[in-house]
Amino acid sequence: MHLKIDDVDVDVPAGTTVKEAAMQSGIRIPGLCDYSGLKPYGGCRLCLVEIEGIRGFPSSCTMPVNEGMVVRTGTPALLDLRKSILEMLLSEHPSNCLTCERAGRCDEAREPMRKVPQTMGCRYCPKDQRCALQETVELVGLEKVELPHIGSSKQVVHSPFFDRDPNLCILCGRCVRACEERFAGAISFIFRGFEAGIGTAFEKPLEEVGCRFCGACVDVCPTGALAERAGRWTGPSSNVVLTTCPFCSANCQIGLEVAGGKLLRVASVGNNLCVRGRFGTGFVQDPSRLKLPLVRKNGKLVEAGWDEALAVAAEGLARYTGEQFTAITSGVCTNEALYLVQKFASKVMNSVAVAPDAISSGIKPEDLISADSVLVVGDLAETNPVTGLALRSAKNLVVVSPLKTDLAGASSTWLAPVPGQEASVLVALNRAISNDDPDLNGLGVNEEEIRNVAPLLAGATVVIGPDCCTDVVVAASRLAKALKGRLVVLGTNCNSQGASILGMGRDYQETIQAIFQGKIKAAYIMGSNPARAMPELVEPLSGLEFLVVQDIFLTETAKLASVVFPAAGFDEVDGTYSGPGGELLRLKKAVEPLARSRPDWQITAELAIKMGAVGFDFEGPESVLDEMQAQPAQNQADLESYVLKVPEEPSDNAHFILTACPSLYSFGSGTRTSRIPDLRYLTRERWTEVNPEDAKSLGISSGDGIVLESNKGSIKAVSRISRRVPRGVLRIDLQSDLDMIMDGRVCNVGVKRDV
Repeated sequence: MHLKIDDVDVDVPAGTTVKEAAMQSGIRIPGLCDYSGLKPYGGCRLCLVEIEGIRGFPSSCTMPVNEGMVVRTGTPALLDLRKSILEMLLSEHPSNCLTCERAGRCDEAREPMRKVPQTMGCRYCPKDQRCALQETVELVGLEKVELPHIGSSKQVVHSPFFDRDPNLCILCGRCVRACEERFAGAISFIFRGFEAGIGTAFEKPLEEVGCRFCGACVDVCPTGALAERAGRWTGPSSNVVLTTCPFCSANCQIGLEVAGGKLLRVASVGNNLCVRGRFGTGFVQDPSRLKLPLVRKNGKLVEAGWDEALAVAAEGLARYTGEQFTAITSGVCTNEALYLVQKFASKVMNSVAVAPDAISSGIKPEDLISADSVLVVGDLAETNPVTGLALRSAKNLVVVSPLKTDLAGASSTWLAPVPGQEASVLVALNRAISNDDPDLNGLGVNEEEIRNVAPLLAGATVVIGPDCCTDVVVAASRLAKALKGRLVVLGTNCNSQGASILGMGRDYQETIQAIFQGKIKAAYIMGSNPARAMPELVEPLSGLEFLVVQDIFLTETAKLASVVFPAAGFDEVDGTYSGPGGELLRLKKAVEPLARSRPDWQITAELAIKMGAVGFDFEGPESVLDEMQAQPAQNQADLESYVLKVPEEPSDNAHFILTACPSLYSFGSGTRTSRIPDLRYLTRERWTEVNPEDAKSLGISSGDGIVLESNKGSIKAVSRISRRVPRGVLRIDLQSDLDMIMDGRVCNVGVKRDV
C-alpha cells in the first residue's frame, strides 16, 4: 500500500494501521491506549488524524491504510484537540509536577512525600521517568492544565507482587486487553461515570478470580496505576541486559534492568512471561545467599578462603575415585558448567556425572504450533506456562489429562482418564491405531473416544510435560513411532536440554540406587538439592564420607556437606543454555558476582587444577563452549531402563484418588522460589482441590481444614472447591513432604474434616 503521511511517501503492507505506517516513516503520533501486541482499541483519542475524504478525526491506531491515502498528523486543529483531550485526562490525575516550574528540582522533598499514602505528583510516583503520560505531555506540548482538579482518593489495592492505584488509572484498557490476550480474563472495566475503573468480579482479590500473576498488566500499564513492589522506588534503569529466564524449559528471553551495578527489576521481552520469570528472579538478591566458601570443622560449617576450601575439597575427593564417587547436577546450570562437571567426573574421578532432569527432546515453538495435530500429556499451565499458552493455537489439539487443565478446556478433544492411567491411555491409542482391541478396563476413557481420536493423530507431535512419569514418556515414545510423528519431552529446567545432550540422564537411576546401597562414598553436587527434592535421600547423603556441594544457598543438601562452594547467580555469569530446538541461548552477565562467589564452571575448573588435572585451564566460558562443541554427541538415556514404583494398594477407608501435581508458584524443589515472599504467600497453605459435589457430600467449604489419610499415614490440608477436578479425585500441590502419605504421584486416600 502506498500513501502519504505529512507529505512523506510511505509504502507498507496491507492491514497496517495508519499509526504503524507513521511510526515506520519516523513520524510519532501520540497515544496512550495502544500497545504493541494488543488489539487496537482507540479509546484515548490522542492519536486522531486527518485523512482526506474522511469526515472527522479517525483514530490512527484503529484505521487501516488504503491505497493512495493522504494523512496529516500535525494540523493546528489536531494539536488543539489533543491538548484539550489530554488536559481533561490530567484534570483527574495527579499532574502538578508535569507543569511545575521546579519540575525535576525537588529532591529534598521527594523522599518524605513518597511516604504519603496517596501519590501527589510525578516525583512521588513509582513510575516517575518511566511513565508514558509524561512522554505524551511532552510530545503533545501541553504546558499547563487550566481545568480544576477533580481527582479521586480511592484506596490502593494490594495484591501479590504489585499494587493497583485507581487514582492513577487513565482507563486506557491496556491491562484488560493484556489479560484477555493471556486467556485469563481476571480483570475488566467496572462501574460507570466518575466511579468507572478497572477491577475484578465482585471486587474479589486477584488470587480468587483466576489471576496467574504473569505481570502482563503491569508491563503494559502506561502510568503508575500498576506498579510492582520490588524495586518500587529504584527509578529508571541505566541499562537493560537481554538474557534467558532461569526457570522452565520454555527459555523465555527476559530483560534485566540494571542501574548502579544492581539489578532493579525484570522487563518482559515480547509480553509473554509467567509469574516465575517476571517476579521470581529476585532470589539472586536474597540476603541468605552464600558469600564465602564453607568448610566443616569440628562438626560445623565455618567460613574459609577459596584456597583453603579448594585444598580441602581436592584432598577429600582424591581418596574416592571410580565407583566410590559420583557427581550430581541439574539443568539449572549452564552448558559450560555441565560440560566441565562431566569432564571432571570422567577425567579426574574416573566416574560419571548425572542429572535427574536430563530427559528432554525439545522442538522450536513455531514448529510445535505448526504441526497438523498435537497430543499433549501433562499440565503445561503449571510447568511450562508460555509453551502451554502457545499451544492453545494448535490446529488439532488433543489433551490427555485427568484434570480439566487450561489446555484441556481449549482442546478439540479431551481424554480424561483416571489419575495415574495416562500411560495406559497412550497404550490404548497405540493399539487402536494397529486395529487391536484397546484394553480400557478401569481407565475412565471409553472405546468410542479412543477409536474416534486415533485416526486424527496421524503424523502428530506428541508433547509430554515434565510432570509426567517415565512410564508416560515410554508409552508416548512408542505411540509417536506408531503415528509416524514426533516425540517432544519438555525438560524440567531451563537447561534440561543441555543436560540431555550431554547424556547425563543415562546413569542417573543406577547412581541413586548406588547411593541408597551405600556403594558411593563421596559426591560432588552442583546446582541440585536432592535432600529437599527427595527427603528419603537425606539419610544416605548424611552417610557419605565426603560431600562437596556447590550452590548459591546453604540448601538442605549443602548443610550435609564437608565443603560448600558459593556459586554465582544466573544474572552474574556469561554462558549458554540449550534451547528447545538445540540452539544456543545466551545467558549474559548483568551485575558482578555477590561477595566472593564464582561461576560454576570456574569453580569446577579450579578444583580440577587443584587436584593436578590438566586440560582445565580455560580463559573464560567461551573457550569451554568451544571445547564442548568439538566433542562427539553423547548417548541419550535409555527410557526403557527406568525403574517405576508399584502403585500402592488402597486402604479400607480410601474413597478418593489423590493426585500430586506441580504448582505454578513453586518450581522444582522450591529452593529458589521459596526465597520470594509473595510466592511463599501463594503457597502458604497446603491447598487440596475438591470437586463441588464431593465437598457438599463431605460437608466442607473452601478454606476448611481437612485430613487426608492413606495406608501410609496422614497429613492436614486446606480445602479449595474447584471444578477442574472430577468427582472422586483430589488435587494437591506437589511438595517434598508428601512422602508421608504417598510413594508416587497418585494414591488412594480417605478425607475427613479437621476438628
